[in-house]
Amino acid sequence: MSLLEKINSNTCALRFSNDWLKIFTCPVPSSDFLSFVGVATIDAPQHSVLGLLYDIESATEWVWKTREMRVLQELADDNEGRVVYQVVSAPWPVSDRDIITRSTAYVDPETSEAFVKIESLPDFIPETSNCVRVRKLEGAWNILPLSENSCRVVFRLHIEPAGEIPSWLANIAVIDTPYHTLNNMRDMVKREKYRNPVGAPLKESTEGIIRNYNDFIVE
Repeated sequence: MSLLEKINSNTCALRFSNDWLKIFTCPVPSSDFLSFVGVATIDAPQHSVLGLLYDIESATEWVWKTREMRVLQELADDNEGRVVYQVVSAPWPVSDRDIITRSTAYVDPETSEAFVKIESLPDFIPETSNCVRVRKLEGAWNILPLSENSCRVVFRLHIEPAGEIPSWLANIAVIDTPYHTLNNMRDMVKREKYRNPVGAPLKESTEGIIRNYNDFIVE
């Protein structure tokens, strides 16, 4: 069972709420660091959100605290996703973190829900002296069309930041990532370049999509 499947809404706390966004924090088994669940209604077509997620070059404009993101390898066989390198800025005197992840995208042919699974690959390339390598991360994006011009976006993430960051400090700031990232997404998807579908590779699947977020959604 993946970490995402272990997150139980009964143990989570609502930390932020407005008319389009809710953010929860959740304890994670065997970790002192909280995970988060962000649930947003985005006034843009599903394909605009997928286009933004696929556009790695734009990530520094909207993914919170990201100062570098680039594709290390496209896994072309049977749409097996891509490997991405990311550098996250940290306030002095804390060292910046670098993260290597594999992302794989699925779509449910019956509901059109898209699902992007994110898993850490910490040893894909050697570590550098400039950053602390994040070794544990698991996350996902679920994008479900609500109409032709709106969709629900669920952003879930758990990260062990490594190094000497105390869990109490990280847990205070844990909602910053979904809050700023989803706010920025909401603006970015309105750009002209995301109005047309980009043809991002999605594997058709009904079983590969992790959906245990329904309890977080309050209409």
